Amino acid sequence: MKYVFIEKHQAEFSIKAMCRVLRVARSGWYTWCQRRTRISPRQQFRQHCDSVVLAAFTRSKQRYGAPRLTDELRAQGYPFNVKTVGQACAVRG
Repeated sequence: MKYVFIEKHQAEFSIKAMCRVLRVARSGWYTWCQRRTRISPRQQFRQHCDSVVLAAFTRSKQRYGAPRLTDELRAQGYPFNVKTVGQACAVRG
């Protein structure tokens, strides 16, 4: 919450002053800024999984459910879990 406040008001006040007033380390602020722009390995894997599942779902003419899609993807060499495929299907609709 404090970092969001600093982000919104960084044009008005210096980051050093806001960090001092809010009792936040400047290094924490800059780490938070870097973390927001970087995609974690887990997020990269989820994006890859979502795209692979969407392609398989489209190939099946949008008829296969998560268990059947999982079997098809495992046959293609993707080691996805049924829950992972189900979550990817739920995200895509």
